[in-house]
Amino acid sequence: MSAAVVTSFRVPPRTGRGGGGLRGRIAAGVLVLLLAACAGTPPQGPAAVDLPEAWRAPLPHGGSVTALAGWWRAFADPRLAALIERAQAANPDLQAAAARHRQARAWVREARAALLPRLDASATASRGRNLDNVPGASAQSDTRLEASWEIDLFSARRAAADEQAAQAEATRHDWHAARVTLAADVAAAYVDLRLAQAREEVAELDARLAARLADWGRQQQAAGLASASDVARLQAEAAQAAARRSVEHAEAEVALQALALLLGVPAATLAAELQAPPLPADDGLPRRALPEVPPFAVETLPARLLGQRPDVAAAHQRWLAAVARQRSVDAERYPQLSFGALAGQARVSVGGQTAVSSLWSIGPSLSLPLFDGGARRARNEAALAAIDEAAATLQAKWQAAVAEVEEALERVQATRERRHAAAGQAQAWQGIARRTERQAQAGLSSGPQRLAAWRDALAAYDEQLAAQAAHAQAWIGLYRSLGGGWQAEAAVVAGAGEGQR
Repeated sequence: MSAAVVTSFRVPPRTGRGGGGLRGRIAAGVLVLLLAACAGTPPQGPAAVDLPEAWRAPLPHGGSVTALAGWWRAFADPRLAALIERAQAANPDLQAAAARHRQARAWVREARAALLPRLDASATASRGRNLDNVPGASAQSDTRLEASWEIDLFSARRAAADEQAAQAEATRHDWHAARVTLAADVAAAYVDLRLAQAREEVAELDARLAARLADWGRQQQAAGLASASDVARLQAEAAQAAARRSVEHAEAEVALQALALLLGVPAATLAAELQAPPLPADDGLPRRALPEVPPFAVETLPARLLGQRPDVAAAHQRWLAAVARQRSVDAERYPQLSFGALAGQARVSVGGQTAVSSLWSIGPSLSLPLFDGGARRARNEAALAAIDEAAATLQAKWQAAVAEVEEALERVQATRERRHAAAGQAQAWQGIARRTERQAQAGLSSGPQRLAAWRDALAAYDEQLAAQAAHAQAWIGLYRSLGGGWQAEAAVVAGAGEGQR
């Protein structure tokens, strides 16, 4: 059947006291023929992506395994889980995502309301001269009750409601994706903050040792036991260590600002809450530490990833919305049948005389599409192209999800090995420094050798901190790429959305 429609054939409703049943029966007969002649074919689903049967990267193992959805509560540092909860309650981006979901749900109710009959009441009253060509002063009133119902013969309105429902479900998944992203961003900023604070302490201790070495060099030079170049090198190392302490302090401030922005609070308020332990007054060992990252379960089958990625689920819903949109546009090529009824009363008062008349109308209205220059056909082609676009987007999401998880798994494995190596080196250098300390006390080594050994131990410990932070960030990236276990919290969005109004 042709998709071109503009000129319409309408069967006027039955009005007043006259007939009209014959026209209604003619319209019904034409409608039956059209129903038999016109049929829509739903588009096929998007082509499936060839997912691998197993991950190429090794899966993390060892330690207690925690469910992904409750991962944050398994951290040894309870501040992290508290910060994530605060961010999810006050972050503007998350509030905007929840508002978009509430807006989409309202549009669903609006679209579904179009499937039901509509009832309107109206009343007017006027008084004046020569109203409606009535000579002299008169008073007129009119009351009406009108009902209408567009019968959804070809499911155009139902398809429009399905489109809005799919879009609303996509915004719900977007809300979950925003929560996962926010949690990962808060955790990453928190790890960066603790890393900068710990490295600031290491830099402070190292700067003290370097300054003492520089003082020793100047004393040696004054005694004629050291050259000017050796003293200059020690002074340069002391200046470099002092500058590094300032750099790490600035990094801590930057991480604090990023974390405060995610939480929507002033940085000054957060600084007092997340203040690190004070710097040691002597040359003791570092006391500041990073949060320990617990492992969580990772599915063996990549196909299970699709159930844990809200962005993939949102792309699937938008493909369903495009399919429903095409069905709605395609239904515009077919006849439209509506039913209307009107009942009312008109009253006119002139010179003490009142005339009352009743009016009513009831009957169907049939619109037959004939010609529109190809406008509806063009809209249908655009809707089909939108389905292809949504299907391609969905396939891209599937492929990107697998690639992101593979990359995250590789990073977890690589940073794990780096962390173990750095921990071994730090332990070895600390043992060397302790032996040098004992030798200095026994007179078997000099004070500068002891200071240099402790500087080497601090450098190894600093590398251990960096490796531990990289390992934590890799786990956070894996959490993000797996979708954050959003299914376990699917029911939260309704309550949270209502609570943020």
